Amino acid sequence: MAQAMSPQVIPAHVPGSKGTGRWAAAAATAGGAAHLAMVPGGGWMAVLALAMAAACAPCAWHLWRRPSTRAARALIAMSLAMVAVHSALVLGAFGGNTGAGSHAHGMHGSARAGAVEAMVWGHGTMLAVIAVELVTALSAAAWVGRQRKVRAGVVRA
Repeated sequence: MAQAMSPQVIPAHVPGSKGTGRWAAAAATAGGAAHLAMVPGGGWMAVLALAMAAACAPCAWHLWRRPSTRAARALIAMSLAMVAVHSALVLGAFGGNTGAGSHAHGMHGSARAGAVEAMVWGHGTMLAVIAVELVTALSAAAWVGRQRKVRAGVVRA
């Protein structure tokens, strides 16, 4: 017969909790892969994308192998920061021709069509990354919430 855990004996890892942590890890890995896909484009955005992909790896690894509240919270913070940065990029907050207000003056015909197509594809990619990062943050937050409930005795592990 299983005994109730005393408040002093709280395991670092709650049995049966890897599933939700692995969902968050999988979402973080997908976000890292999306950032790596941007690297061949070159420039400062490629360097930043590579750095962001590298930042996702440790938390994803920890949440996959042995989930911890610290790794989950770090992943939540990083994912929400990426949502903010990618949203700013879509809105054109950093200048350049990436925002909603950008357009191609002086271009005619196929040149304008190519610029619009590149802009739409770029926005679509950024919106997809934002969606992945939101799923990552929500998955990690769900895992943290489940850990809190299990430790409080509200739900079973």
